[in-house]
Amino acid sequence: MKNLKVLRQNMGLTQRDMAKNLNLAKATYARYEIGETEPNFELLIKMADYFEVSLDYLCGRQNSNTIFVDSLTEEQKKIVSLVRGLTHDQSLLVLGYLSNMLKLPYEDVRPARPF
Repeated sequence: MKNLKVLRQNMGLTQRDMAKNLNLAKATYARYEIGETEPNFELLIKMADYFEVSLDYLCGRQNSNTIFVDSLTEEQKKIVSLVRGLTHDQSLLVLGYLSNMLKLPYEDVRPARPF
């Protein structure tokens, strides 16, 4: 599950939190995250719904996650609107700030390719 760990970390959740949310043993969830085992289709759908992402994105078949505006809070919509006006350098500064705030390695939030 290529994007499962990043999605969980972006929400500030532990593996134990996710296992509880999905009604799984922590060890079972951890095996999904490292790709040791694969969840069944019903659980994949549940995970995609939980993270509000497509199955393709969850499974790593799609490079970017399409954001559905209807699923965003008003605050998130304002953030997206402001981000669209940033220069490339400003965007990199914001990514660095977010990685520090979320305590994520910069590589986990940095874009894969220049935008």
